[in-house]
Amino acid sequence: MKLFFIIISLFSIQNNCDNIKDVRTNFHTINSKEKLNTFIENYTNSECELTIPYVASAIMQSAKYSFWPPKKLKNFNKGKKILESFIQSNPDNIEARYIRILIQSEVPVFLGYNKEIEADLKFVKLKISHSNIPKIYQNLILKNIAPIK
Repeated sequence: MKLFFIIISLFSIQNNCDNIKDVRTNFHTINSKEKLNTFIENYTNSECELTIPYVASAIMQSAKYSFWPPKKLKNFNKGKKILESFIQSNPDNIEARYIRILIQSEVPVFLGYNKEIEADLKFVKLKISHSNIPKIYQNLILKNIAPIK
């Protein structure tokens, strides 16, 4: 009976993440406030846990489009809290670490959100080839982090 529930759980997790390829693709094509807002709207309530780091990053990125500095900081901190909580609960999640690398390499230094870049780079490079992430996306991840030091 226990095995039955495990199999059902694994099957439902897989079904809930059928859209992860779209999430990955759409995340990398965000280049406007409209696309950012659409991304957040489309994936915020996703049943796929793997979308959380991407949505958190999008929330952080929404700070770029806010005029009012307190609102910028509020959006950034909201997304940061979600991302850091996810990584704390899922420390071996390569995609979450990759997302954090991208964010930390772009945000202004005065925000103090740049302390994990080296560790995340090392982690991703070491673990990615042994992950279940599709090879094409592995290559994109490695290409995107290559210029980051």
